[in-house]
Amino acid sequence: MSKIPVTVITGFLGAGKTSLLNNLIAEYPDKKFAIIENEFGEENIDSSLVENIQSEDIFELSNGCICCNLNQELFVVLQKLVQSKHNFNHLLIETTGIADPGSILASFVSDPIIKNQFELDSVICLVDAKNASSDLKKENVLSKQIAVADIILLNKLDLVDEQEIESVLKLIKEKNQHAKIIQSEFSISGNQQLLDQFSYKPEKIYQHILGLETNMKDNSNENRHGVQNMLFRCEEPLDQMKIGMWLDAFLQFNHDTIYRVKGILNLAGVDNRIILQSVHTQIQATVGKVWNQDEKRESKIVIIGRDLNQSVIEKNLLDLKA
Repeated sequence: MSKIPVTVITGFLGAGKTSLLNNLIAEYPDKKFAIIENEFGEENIDSSLVENIQSEDIFELSNGCICCNLNQELFVVLQKLVQSKHNFNHLLIETTGIADPGSILASFVSDPIIKNQFELDSVICLVDAKNASSDLKKENVLSKQIAVADIILLNKLDLVDEQEIESVLKLIKEKNQHAKIIQSEFSISGNQQLLDQFSYKPEKIYQHILGLETNMKDNSNENRHGVQNMLFRCEEPLDQMKIGMWLDAFLQFNHDTIYRVKGILNLAGVDNRIILQSVHTQIQATVGKVWNQDEKRESKIVIIGRDLNQSVIEKNLLDLKA
């Protein structure tokens, strides 16, 4: 049996990992992907942001791909995928934005059972060109994510000028001189092929890859990086204007400590769910699928940052009900 190629997608919070994952699904229609989502927080909301998910546990996508959460040991999850009734020929792993992906990579490099069935194709690190300079000063984990990659997607170039691009490129090359760097907008690689490159060579990557200390199974609300998360749920519809004004003010006043806000919103008078994404002070809201009549309409908002005053934030969010 030929080995299944594995592409690991890493990058700091809000760099565009889920967008890249969706783009890869669209760009390679002949592939049958298995997708593992590894998300930091009480609830894996990113699996809801992957397009066309239809079921729970192992999610089945409309094109025959499947998706699941990394909520157990990686070895157990991989065995479940192999033993499932689904046939797939490429594995995509989207790592959490605040963790070093080294423990996942180490399994594919050193575990003989996993190596017998899977082969690392490439490790793609997305770098947010707008926020990378400030994030690199505060977050050592971003340096590690860059260091272990063999392909770096310098993303969100639409938000920066040439001088900023050159500055970020210099910072990236200080962390990793071996990676191929692809410049990108909206997590689109253009005519650059990202899959089936088999470019990952552990001996060329920094030696710390096999000795990483990150605990990928930590489910606590605060990890060793000092980053916290909170999940807000509300079954009552939210007011569109209120939430827009609050979110703008909230991010402006807390731009140094709030890294990421993402969610699925149930807005009053709106038939479709609204997909909310923000990175630092940049906000994007897009129209998602129509709520089904028999479906529970519920807003879910995940906030990731430092020094979260969760009780105050929750009170403010409850005031946004229509």
